[in-house]
Amino acid sequence: MSEQPPPRLLTEEELSARLRGLAAERTATAPATGAQVRNRARLRRRGRRVLLSTGAAAVAALAALTAGALTSSDGQPAPPPAAPTPVQRVTIDLDAYTLTIEGRTFRISGLQESCPIGETTVTVTAKYPSLTMPPNKFSSLTGIEVKQWVVTFTDRGRQHERLLVWALDPAAGLASIGHNAGDGAIALSPEDGKWVYDAIQPGARVEIKGWQAASPDPEATCSELLPVTVAR
Repeated sequence: MSEQPPPRLLTEEELSARLRGLAAERTATAPATGAQVRNRARLRRRGRRVLLSTGAAAVAALAALTAGALTSSDGQPAPPPAAPTPVQRVTIDLDAYTLTIEGRTFRISGLQESCPIGETTVTVTAKYPSLTMPPNKFSSLTGIEVKQWVVTFTDRGRQHERLLVWALDPAAGLASIGHNAGDGAIALSPEDGKWVYDAIQPGARVEIKGWQAASPDPEATCSELLPVTVAR
């Protein structure tokens, strides 16, 4: 029986090299097969398609929302919001005997001292081509009085509709223009009165300058201070 030589002991360097080799073999990833490579590529392509379709859907939804905001219920483009209509401004100057509207100024007859209009700012209530005045038991006038191209307002004291502006009768002459002759309202010449009647709109804001009484009495002898009554 032959004797086997004793195994040779590894040196410290050889032992370290072998241990490093074993560690490298354990951490190495096993090579992927062809099927695994193809499967991974297919998953990457599917993920890109999902991202593209999601983005396209978001764009379409945003476009639909924008189109809905810009169109009305019948499919027509929705009109832009209307700008608020500015309030029409009118100025009556009782000291200068003028009425200014739409950049034009007209001569007027002012008010008798005993028949002040009693307002410094009023809003136009209505317009009447002709208006039969209510009877006034204190007036010396007889018969029915009809005024032409009448503009009215509602006073703040008693909430009565009252005369603001009217046009003189051509047969009556224009002697009162430029003088304090009105019984509680402002008069214009027939031509000017028609123009103002056509131009002024209900809701117009009228500023009245000049001497004013604080509270005119609508039951006084001033016929134009009486409440307007319109037959229905």
